[in-house]
Amino acid sequence: MRGCIGIFLVIASLSSAVSADESRDRLIVETVLKLEGFDYGSSSSKVKDSISRYLVKNSGSEEYYQLVERFRIAGELPALAKLSSVEKINARAAALLVEIGGEPAITAALADSGEKRMNLLMSLGSVNDPRPVAALAGMLQDKGLSLARHSARALTGSPAGQSRLLDLAESGKLAEELKQGVSLALTASVDPAIRERAAKALPSPAALGGEALPALTELVKMRGEPDKGEAVYMRSCFTCHKVGGKGIDFGPALTEIGDKLAREALYTAILDPNAAISFGYEGVAIEAGDGRKLIGYVASDGDQEVAIKVPGGALITVKAGEIKERKPLPVSLMPSTLVATMSKNDLVNLVEYLITLKK
Repeated sequence: MRGCIGIFLVIASLSSAVSADESRDRLIVETVLKLEGFDYGSSSSKVKDSISRYLVKNSGSEEYYQLVERFRIAGELPALAKLSSVEKINARAAALLVEIGGEPAITAALADSGEKRMNLLMSLGSVNDPRPVAALAGMLQDKGLSLARHSARALTGSPAGQSRLLDLAESGKLAEELKQGVSLALTASVDPAIRERAAKALPSPAALGGEALPALTELVKMRGEPDKGEAVYMRSCFTCHKVGGKGIDFGPALTEIGDKLAREALYTAILDPNAAISFGYEGVAIEAGDGRKLIGYVASDGDQEVAIKVPGGALITVKAGEIKERKPLPVSLMPSTLVATMSKNDLVNLVEYLITLKK
């Protein structure tokens, strides 16, 4: 019993010490933020240690950003890069990364891969500064078309980036595969001059019969008729997307799409399906040793065999050892010309129907 009491007292003492340290660190941080002439560079190691501990414990908080911004703490560049890549867009962290670290910090951060790098691209794209704009523009020529598309999409997030994209389009240097997505995004720019330039350099997608579609900002204001939109779904989307018990199970199900995507995102998904390919639905082309060529997406990937879901919803398995070639597709399996099968009213009605698909 006495042993248990002794252990309890030791734990309580340690907890009290930790609490005291945290309180002291907070007091030091609150004090230095109030001191106008405080020089972080020449401060004592104890003060710097307190601030460092506080930054670790409060990463991403308002006080964190205030401290890093005011004292330009270069030691936080890796943390800023991480904060810029864990969310879809973290403009605050990305702006500080650029301001404090400059081009070397951008280059180092972009060495990451996967979803983190895609999030980082979007965060950097929100910074209206020539340095991230130059870095993102340099990635437009990447052989991996997915990275080029994400970079183009990121550049639409700032006035400087939008202007750079239009400079490239007007000089004939913007890749053809990127034009539709850039055109769609720039029609929603808040800058009338950007919208005017985009209308000339990057014509918007055309609807059935060549009918010009309104800008995205105008489309999202329109309202349609869900019943008519369901008929458009049955005609144009039924063969790839399920809604409840209807449709074919090939692409992502639309059963609760109204809970997942806002009106603007729905239009973007239809008009430029290459802009954001759903995770798990990345296209792949496989050539088997027996001459079969399959296009679809990987439903399961094992050591012994690979299962491919192909258009129509059929699941086809291929023995891993029989695969002669396997290449990721640079574009979405959903055709970007789908809108050409609809009138403007069809499109508006379809989106109105999709909005209603909720839990």
